[in-house]
Amino acid sequence: MVLTKNDKMSRKSSRARQVRQALDGIYLGQLPTITLVMALYYLFTGISHVLVLSADVRLPLASLSFAASMISIITWILLRLQKIPERFSHAAFLPSAFAVILLVYLHVEMTGDILQLTNAVLILLAFGFITLLPSVYIGLVAVSSFFFVGCLYSLGGPLTIHIAFMGVASLVLSGLCFVQRYRTLSNVERLLISNRSKSHALAQKAREARALLKEAEQAAEEARRANEAKGMFLANTSHELRTPLTGVLGMMRLLGDTRLTGEQQEFLKAAQFSANTLLTLINDILDLARMEEGKLRLTEQAFRADEIASQVVDLLRPTAEEKGLKLTFHDAASACPPTMGDSVRIGQILFNLVGNAIKFTDAGKVDVSIRLGSQAEGRQPMTFEVVDTGIGFSSEEMERLFARFEQADGSAVKKQGGAGLGLSICRELARLMDGHLYAEAAEGQGARFVFEVQLPLATNAELAASQEDQAGKAPEVLPEKLSVLVAEDNNVNRLLIGKLLAKLNWTLQFAEDGNQALEAALGQDFDLILMDVRMPGLDGTEATKAIRTSDGKRGQVPIIALTANTMAEDVAAYQQAGMDAVVGKPIQLDDLKAAVQTVLTERREHTSV
Repeated sequence: MVLTKNDKMSRKSSRARQVRQALDGIYLGQLPTITLVMALYYLFTGISHVLVLSADVRLPLASLSFAASMISIITWILLRLQKIPERFSHAAFLPSAFAVILLVYLHVEMTGDILQLTNAVLILLAFGFITLLPSVYIGLVAVSSFFFVGCLYSLGGPLTIHIAFMGVASLVLSGLCFVQRYRTLSNVERLLISNRSKSHALAQKAREARALLKEAEQAAEEARRANEAKGMFLANTSHELRTPLTGVLGMMRLLGDTRLTGEQQEFLKAAQFSANTLLTLINDILDLARMEEGKLRLTEQAFRADEIASQVVDLLRPTAEEKGLKLTFHDAASACPPTMGDSVRIGQILFNLVGNAIKFTDAGKVDVSIRLGSQAEGRQPMTFEVVDTGIGFSSEEMERLFARFEQADGSAVKKQGGAGLGLSICRELARLMDGHLYAEAAEGQGARFVFEVQLPLATNAELAASQEDQAGKAPEVLPEKLSVLVAEDNNVNRLLIGKLLAKLNWTLQFAEDGNQALEAALGQDFDLILMDVRMPGLDGTEATKAIRTSDGKRGQVPIIALTANTMAEDVAAYQQAGMDAVVGKPIQLDDLKAAVQTVLTERREHTSV
C-alpha cells in the first residue's frame, strides 16, 4: 500500500496525539505526589514564618504559605478522588505553582532581602522536574523570570551579578532537565505505542491466522471429500468411455487380420490412429492425476518420428481443408532413424499442437516440420515445429498458455472453448521425456510452437519387432487347451474377447455378471478366469474375494482383472482382493497374452515348489 503525503501527515499527527495523551496520563499519576510534597513543604514554611519572621511581614507571608499548602492539599484530594481528567492534569498544577511564585517574590519585596531570590532559583529548577507540558513549563518560567529580573533591578546591590548568574544557571539547568525528561518519556511512550500497535497487529494477524487455519482445515476436508468424489468420477468416466473403445479398437484389430485392399488398409490405419488418439485424449484427466502423484509412466517402443508426424498431419488435413487452410508436413533433410520412446505420447503432443494451430488460424497455412540434430552417445536430437498464420497471442497471454485450466485471453480464443488442459499436459509429457516445449508469437501475427527432444536410437530389428507387436503378432507361446471363464457384462466386449481368443483353441464360457461368474467358478474347474471389475450386482472384486475363500483348486484358479481403472492404487486394490494380474481396457491382445503367460508361468512355478 502506497501512502500519500496527507496520509503520512495524518498518521504522524495521530501518533503525536497518542503520545500527548500518554504523557497526560503519566503526569496525572505523578501529580498527587508532587502536590502532597508541596503541601507539606509550604505547611512547614508557614510554621517557620510564624516562628522566625518579624512581626511586620509575619502575617502576610505565613498566610500565603498556608494558602499555598491548602491549594496543594485541595488539588491532592481532587486527584485522589479522580475528579481531574488526564487532559486537565497540567492545568491542575497551575494554582499551586502561581501561589508559590507569588509567595517567593512577595517575600523578596517585603523583606528587601536579595538573598531570598535563591528561593526563586530553586523554583526555576523545580519547574524543570515537576512539569511535563512545554506550554505550562515555558509559561511558568517566563512569569518567574519576569519577576526575578524585576526584583534584581529594584533591589540592586553588590550581590546582583552573583544572583543574576545563579538565575541564568538555574534557568539553563531547568530547561535541560525539562527537555531531557520530556524527550525521554516521549520516546518511551512512542516505543510503547509502537509496540502496542505492533502487538495489536500481531494479535490481529494471529486471529486471522487462526481463522485462516480453520478455513484451511475445512477446505482440506472439503478437498479430501472432493478428491474422493473426483476419484470415483474418474473411475466411472474412465470405465464408461473405455468400455466402448475396447470394442472399437478390438474390432478394428480383428478387421486388420482379414483380407483388405490397400485402400482399405489405409482407411483402417487412419481409423485405428484416430481411435488411439481419442483414447489418449480421454485419458488426459487421468494423466493429470497421475502427474500430480508422479506416477505417469511412458512406454518404450521403436518408431519413426516422421511416420508419427505424417499420420498426425494426414488425420488433421481434412479439418484444415474445411477451413480453407493449407496444412503441410516438411520432412527432415535426411530420413528419421528408428528411435525408442513413447510414440503415442509424441503423437499426442503433435496432435494437440497442430490441432490448436488449425483451431486458431482462420486464413493462411499451418506448417509442420522436423529437424534432426547431430547424433551423440546413441541419441538422436530432433525438433518438431508447428508454425501457423493465426491470431497469435501476447506476452501476457503466454504466461498463462501452459497453465492448467487456463487459456490465452481474448474473444477469438474464448470463442474456441476447450478445457485448457492440452498444452499443460503436453509440456508435462515433454518434461517426462527430458524434452522442452515452448512457444513464440506476436499478437495478430501467428504462432510458433517448438518441441525439442532427444531419443535413444533403435535398431531396425527393434523397429520390426515393435511393428509386429502393434500388428498383433506377438511371439508368446500359450497352452493350446485352456478352460477359460470370461466374466463380462458388455455384449460387444464379450464378442470381442470371444473373437480374440477363438484362434487360440481355448474353451470359453461367459458370465454376464459377478453372481454368474461366482456360481460358475465354484461349480466347475477352470484353468483361468478373465474377470471384468465393474459389473452389475456382484462386481468383479467381490466375486474374486468370494472365490478365494473356497477350498481346493477352485479357490486358487488364476484370475486376471479386465478394467479401465489402471491407476496404481486401483491395481494394488485388485491384487489385494486376490487377482493375479490386471489388463487395462481397451483390451490389447498382446497385453492379454502377456498377462496370461505370466500368470500361468508363475502358477506352475508356485505349484512345483
